[in-house]
Amino acid sequence: MSHDGAAAGSGWTRLLVVLACRAYRALLLTLVAIAAAPLVTGWGSYVVASDSMRPSISVGDVVLARPTAADHRVHVGRVYVFDDPTRPERLLVHRVVEKRDDGDYTTAGDANSVTDITPLKTSGIRAQAVLLVPYVGLPVHWARTRDRVPLLAWLALSIAAFLLAGMRLDSHGPSRPRRAKVAVATAVAVGAAAAGTSGAAGATFTDRTTNSGNEWTVGTWTQPYVGAVLTDRPFGLWLLDETGGTKYATDRSGNNRTGEYLGSLTLGAQGGLPNNPGTALDNTSGRVILGPQPVTAPSAYSVELWFRTTATTQSYLAGFEDDRDTGYSSFGADADRVVTMEASGRLTFGLWPKRSQTITTTRAFNDGAWHHLVVTSTANRSSTIYVDGVAAVSGATSVVQNFPGYWRVGQGSIGLFHTPAFTGDLDNVAIYHSTLSASRVAAHWAAR
Repeated sequence: MSHDGAAAGSGWTRLLVVLACRAYRALLLTLVAIAAAPLVTGWGSYVVASDSMRPSISVGDVVLARPTAADHRVHVGRVYVFDDPTRPERLLVHRVVEKRDDGDYTTAGDANSVTDITPLKTSGIRAQAVLLVPYVGLPVHWARTRDRVPLLAWLALSIAAFLLAGMRLDSHGPSRPRRAKVAVATAVAVGAAAAGTSGAAGATFTDRTTNSGNEWTVGTWTQPYVGAVLTDRPFGLWLLDETGGTKYATDRSGNNRTGEYLGSLTLGAQGGLPNNPGTALDNTSGRVILGPQPVTAPSAYSVELWFRTTATTQSYLAGFEDDRDTGYSSFGADADRVVTMEASGRLTFGLWPKRSQTITTTRAFNDGAWHHLVVTSTANRSSTIYVDGVAAVSGATSVVQNFPGYWRVGQGSIGLFHTPAFTGDLDNVAIYHSTLSASRVAAHWAAR
């Protein structure tokens, strides 16, 4: 290659490199300006720190949010910045997905398999997300997480890019001293990182789990037990993870069958699943009514829950009744599909008013340990009681009636055949209007 040809090739390379660096500089400065400009008007700028809102929002994006007034109308489906109900010192940026019957709101990360456990009160809302600036907050995120390798690499590349962007497009003519260029490039890079942090101090974008003491990388995490249950499309799933003073039990199945807590019970007890953080319900003479409206009685069904007790009195675990609110009805009520615990601690299914064709476990389970209970019944009344993932007893059970009613947990109201409320802890209730197979019951137990 001739000297002139080599010089021409070098000139084109120089031109492309300088133009690319100038484009990067312009893009970076534009994104930083967009992220920082709203702060002048009092808006907030929040650096995203997790993947709980993917794919719409990613780590390193900057969310620009407009502060909300006290009379702000919350829009279901929009993204908000709010105080974490379980850790007030932390901010969350999640989507409002439901307005609850009690006036509070249910929130969720788009990438999460379940909604946030604790309801959001309007008083906790700080701002409504309006704009999203991609990537510009990554250096801030790396600095906060002390991820030095990408941070230093970005700084080095940015300084080099700003230096090259300041060069002439041709190789002729004077240029600024190298030291001055380094100082200018460094100042711009540091200024860009500082601008990204404006208004974001103490604000993080974190994923939620059922345990506020843990933070998970949602991109690679799903709550194992919840995931296993949702695979089988439950009629309703109530984790019973609400905090004390809460009146309603959130339905995690996506079917919006909000439950209601009634009677004497305490929320926030230690949960029953070791690898699925959450809390449980401590029951004395209370109940959970699963769903606000009566539903058609299913011919084939499954009842699943976790329980723990040392009680030595007969008690009611779960069943289907036409009565919703009464704790006891002396005149009787339509009630069947009931699973009870005997005074001996054995489990019985099939015993309800005017019916006594039952199956009963040989083993007692009032030993103070957590147990996983699944009762299944087909349309021809072939029933099985599973305990801890294994079939404990099977057989034909009593005839059931066809009436509209409610699934109840913890206490029934079945007239002269009244069974006392279950005394002990209850957790993770799921109802299916279908019959779970033995393999799926075992899969749920394995996911605990």
